[in-house]
Amino acid sequence: MNPEDHIQHMLQAIIENTQSIINDSHKQSFGSLEYFLGHILEYRDEKQYLTDEWHIRTPRWLGEYGNTPEEEALLSDIYRLQTYIAEKLKGG
Repeated sequence: MNPEDHIQHMLQAIIENTQSIINDSHKQSFGSLEYFLGHILEYRDEKQYLTDEWHIRTPRWLGEYGNTPEEEALLSDIYRLQTYIAEKLKGG
């Protein structure tokens, strides 16, 4: 799989995980995951990850306190994607 296809695959997994957290009424997302989802869909559709300035803006609370295991997994997926993009597309 070439890097761009792999990035699209990783983005799709993040989108699906975000949607499953949003759709679970027992989890708190403070409304910011809906906002995040809109942005991540735009990033994917417009391939903004190919620009030099691009990075994923995660909700401020994600990773800071009281996250569910699903939210922690989502944050790990986001970090993995950012690292992959830095290594494969930006040589870093």
